[in-house]
Amino acid sequence: MATEQASASIQVGFVGLGAMGSAMAPCLARFLSTKGQVLYVYNRDPSKTESLLSGPESANFRAASGLEDIAKNCNVIFTMLAHDAAVKDVMGKVVEFLKSANAADDGHQQQPRVFVDCSTVSPDTTREMSAAAEAAGALYIACPVLGRPDAAAAAKLLLFCAGPSAAKEVAMPYISSLGRKVLDLSDEAPKANIMKLLANFHLVSLIELLAEGMTLAEKNGISRDLYSSFISEMLPAPIVTGYCGRMAADAFQAGQGFTVTLGLKDVNLMRQLAERSEAPLPLADVAFNHLLAAKAGGLADKDWSALALAVREAAGMKQQ
Repeated sequence: MATEQASASIQVGFVGLGAMGSAMAPCLARFLSTKGQVLYVYNRDPSKTESLLSGPESANFRAASGLEDIAKNCNVIFTMLAHDAAVKDVMGKVVEFLKSANAADDGHQQQPRVFVDCSTVSPDTTREMSAAAEAAGALYIACPVLGRPDAAAAAKLLLFCAGPSAAKEVAMPYISSLGRKVLDLSDEAPKANIMKLLANFHLVSLIELLAEGMTLAEKNGISRDLYSSFISEMLPAPIVTGYCGRMAADAFQAGQGFTVTLGLKDVNLMRQLAERSEAPLPLADVAFNHLLAAKAGGLADKDWSALALAVREAAGMKQQ
């Protein structure tokens, strides 16, 4: 039933074409193309939109002139934005348009808009945006994702989905096109954000553990490569070996994956959640301080595994 609904008259839009959004949008557009539809796309920086429209799959996209164009033409609206303030700004503008459109409605019943926010934001922001959407006659799904841009491009993301059942019935075919697995958490949208923060807590704790272990090994004459080989045998999981390999090779290139700045944002969100929940996260506190030191050292746009450089510096190791 949901798949049949996906092939009907529903139009889909995507707002936010950063590193993750520009990798996710083509997957969604390919799915829509099988239904004879295009994906409306919008980004504040038009060059990001132009790169999709000038690419080999340009026929699958339609550039929206602005957020009002997205709100006017799209029934299902995906957002993938950098932080809470951006989500509030975009949602605020779209919701205001919907309220104005509702006030001028000639009495014809329109299908409710469904928002699907894939950004990593606080549960409180999702509560606020969900209420704002409801006030405008729309539905809101929180659907943050787990995975790097290469996983997004291959539609291998893990998606945490929560929101009203009526919204999920409409949006699930499109959500499913973005990843290998969708975890449907509940009708309470903020639970998806909580699960995403838990996922990132495990990741940053893993990065901290590997950084500390590699630093201790290197200070005792065990090379990074040898330590990395040991980790590959002990914990042969791609996510572990991937981060360990980046640290061993100092492969912290800017723009590759998740940056120190975004890592600080997410770790700060999980620490706020921990404080409100009265559930201490000492590992997150340690990682936050190392990320902060990395940012202070000019590494803000490097991969967040660059916190390893702050760990080495704390151990008195000179950077090469």
